[in-house]
Amino acid sequence: MAARRNRRTSGPLRPLRQALLRLEKDGAKVIARVRKEAGAFLATRQQRALGELVKRAQRLGTDVERRIRRGRRDFEARAERILADVERRASRAVERLSLATRSDVERLERRLDARLAEIEAKLGGGDAKKSAPGTFLP
Repeated sequence: MAARRNRRTSGPLRPLRQALLRLEKDGAKVIARVRKEAGAFLATRQQRALGELVKRAQRLGTDVERRIRRGRRDFEARAERILADVERRASRAVERLSLATRSDVERLERRLDARLAEIEAKLGGGDAKKSAPGTFLP
């Protein structure tokens, strides 16, 4: 066995063995460095991917907000058009039915109050109690 050890440590293959040992050590160092850099690269790549996802989410949020605003404006405009159409149709229906509108009723109440005040003034000689608008004296 001693002869074998001597053959391994000495002889024409010794430089080759030393070179192989150095290559093995250097290979281990290279592999360790590659693993470290690959981990950093993957982490950087994952960070980039995460950053891209965050950007997409922000754009999506902005797009959703813009669509909501546009939809709300469209809805309000449609509601206003519908309300105007309903008011117009109701006005035409009231005119066809010859019904008094609120303004007509209010105008009549004012005229009636004024006439009642005149009558009370004539009957009471001006000393009669004045009634509140919209109320009748017994």
